[in-house]
Amino acid sequence: MLKLDHRSNAKECIDDPNLDSKILRQTYSQVKSINVYTLGYWPTMSAIEYFFAQYGEKRKIKILDIGCGDGETLRLIDDYARRRNFSLELIGVDLNREVISAAIELTSPSIHFKHGDILLDNGYESYDLIINSLTIMQWMCGHSRIGWFISDLHRHKFAYYFIKFFNKLFGFNHLVCHDAPLSVARSFRYHEWINFLNQAGVNLKHIKIFWYPNFRYGIRYEKCI
Repeated sequence: MLKLDHRSNAKECIDDPNLDSKILRQTYSQVKSINVYTLGYWPTMSAIEYFFAQYGEKRKIKILDIGCGDGETLRLIDDYARRRNFSLELIGVDLNREVISAAIELTSPSIHFKHGDILLDNGYESYDLIINSLTIMQWMCGHSRIGWFISDLHRHKFAYYFIKFFNKLFGFNHLVCHDAPLSVARSFRYHEWINFLNQAGVNLKHIKIFWYPNFRYGIRYEKCI
């Protein structure tokens, strides 16, 4: 049985820049299905609901999604905001050129997508909110006016073996079957998040960490607390 005491550093297949475009798009479509079935969008959409309730009526909110993939999270945010008459500017950025092409094809022109490394290409541009599943907390603190939110998996044996057998049961492709359990093995635990936040110099008074029953963590940073 796999030990998950320490985080895996193995690479996920979906990050291969030479991945066939057809397989890449199929994989993102299947990942969307997994997120729907396992409530994977729940943490991020809960954070969006909170921030909109606090600030949405006061301003047009500019949101950046780092590592946006095919843009599904931004489409959900856009739909949520439109139904509630919130004013938004949505930007997604990803290192993979092909997945940005897919995002543009799947999304209305109201959401803007860019290919590139946001840490290298963004200069001094700032945003109201930043969402992602990475750990670039210092950068996000310096470029967000209201705050940021990270949604990530919880490294746990139940989550690992559940998604492993779930994918096989529903016949997802080999990339999903490889990457989904690996994503769990690459994720963090509560004490590790606290250590990362301290190492990044983030004031913990501005942080709230939520645990969700679908074995996900949500880390919310709010400047205005």
